[in-house]
Amino acid sequence: MTAAASPVSPGASPSALALRAGKSAVLGAERRLRLDCGVELGPFTLAYQTYGTLNADKSNAVLICHALTLDQFVAETHPVTGKPGWWTTLVAPGKPLDPANYFIICVNVVGGCMGSVGPEAVDPATGRPFGIGFPVVTIADMVRAQAMLLDHLGIETLFCVLGGSMGGMQVLQWASAYPDRVFSAIPIATAARHSAQNIAFHEVGRQAIMADPDWRGGDYHSHGTRPQRGLAVARMAAHITYLSETALHRKFGRNLQDRDNVGFGFDADFQVESYLRHQGSSFVERFDANSYLYITRAMDYFDLAREHGGVLANAFRNTRSRFCLVSFTSDWLFPTRESREVVHALNAVAANVAARAQEGAMSVETLATRRNAIRIDLQLIADMIASKARVLDIGCGDGALLDYLVNFKQVDGRGIELSQEGVNACVGNGLSVIQGDADTDLKAYPADAFDYVILSQTLQATRDPREVLRQMLRVGRHAVVSFPNFGYWRVRLSLLLRGRMPTTQTLPYSWHDTPNIHLCTIRDFLDLCASLGVEIERMIALGPDGRRVGNGGDLPALINLRAEQAVFLLRNKA
Repeated sequence: MTAAASPVSPGASPSALALRAGKSAVLGAERRLRLDCGVELGPFTLAYQTYGTLNADKSNAVLICHALTLDQFVAETHPVTGKPGWWTTLVAPGKPLDPANYFIICVNVVGGCMGSVGPEAVDPATGRPFGIGFPVVTIADMVRAQAMLLDHLGIETLFCVLGGSMGGMQVLQWASAYPDRVFSAIPIATAARHSAQNIAFHEVGRQAIMADPDWRGGDYHSHGTRPQRGLAVARMAAHITYLSETALHRKFGRNLQDRDNVGFGFDADFQVESYLRHQGSSFVERFDANSYLYITRAMDYFDLAREHGGVLANAFRNTRSRFCLVSFTSDWLFPTRESREVVHALNAVAANVAARAQEGAMSVETLATRRNAIRIDLQLIADMIASKARVLDIGCGDGALLDYLVNFKQVDGRGIELSQEGVNACVGNGLSVIQGDADTDLKAYPADAFDYVILSQTLQATRDPREVLRQMLRVGRHAVVSFPNFGYWRVRLSLLLRGRMPTTQTLPYSWHDTPNIHLCTIRDFLDLCASLGVEIERMIALGPDGRRVGNGGDLPALINLRAEQAVFLLRNKA
């Protein structure tokens, strides 16, 4: 029988770690887990912890996926280290994941060392731990095993799956592989594939472990040894990647450790050296070296796009999950740009994002009040948008227009906003908004992804208005643009008589603090449209009181003189 077809039936782990693993389930007796490497596991053990109570309709289950060096002990004292759970800031009474409201599950991954099947498990063929004879596992294998545990627990769907780093990879895999089982997904500080730099750091760690004489070819359990030095070095190298250079400098700088002068030797002179040595030595007490090899390899192999024809968007084409992605600008292990790649892939297939729950339908009076509360140019834009259209609002601010369109016209609405405050306001209202920049992020969207792309009072603040407009009409079938008119007579008069940059209702900034880079007139914009081959379906010019200026017979020069701002509905002639 070939290795690819051989079933593996691991028994119990001999380690003290496994004996203190908490809850566990034996799975795969009737239906084995087929790994990506071709080997089948069954029966096998998964260790897990739960917090809270599953409600009657089993709709409050939350799965937390742990990172590389963590485990299932999310919110309780760790049985090995005696330290508090690793996510008590999130999982605790009164915290976002309150066990009084949710049934929270965290599973030690396949290949782990806290009770789940892995290199420490006993090979029934030899009666000894598998060591590196254990089959190589992937992130997808880990998720399949978790799905089998949920089946065992009688849980069909998850209210939320969340996790960071390797846990975030599992979250993405869950949303892709089980689109009908995940209501919401929160991948944190992660990526859809491991970068070459991350693979390189992992390889350094693996080589450090395997170079340790006590590793004994992975069979150290039989020899009564542990490659502690190699595992400690691996942990130290990895820990450097968890903190940016700025964070390391802020935390340690070049401060000396418990001394006034350098020791002219190779002890830990610097605080950062002492810190890394502590991280390494404390890590070997709770983690198995072979598990470290297997789990880092699983992360290296993760490439969600490759599994879907090289197109990441295809991985989410059938997902019904609502997503909230979180990244950290200081993270150089999983930089923000990698989270944005996932966001663009989700938007390309119109993946859902959590929407605000409403108690019944809104009244006509409520809708009218909401409409009248937004700027006049936004009211006009709202009138141009067809019901149930796909809409992308660029520079959406606090989401006033998008919120109105979603609730009044039932559009599939998305937004891009540069300011953190605006994004927070939008997300707080249940809107699907990402933090991004019109000059760079539009290029990542596929052609004709939307019916309308809106840019209100923002074109003049872009670095390359011509390219932004071109991208808008590539991404959307229609473009809606509003902007302040620099050709308005009061602006001209201010420049003529005062010789200073004007400030008006639509141009309220002083010259030194204005976000407007490219101030233009209505005639300038007409020329730009002509040069790009853009068809103007509709143009509305507004005076300072919000009333419309001009009619179909007025000359553009006259409208340009009388209008304080303008709204255009555009279509690409091609």
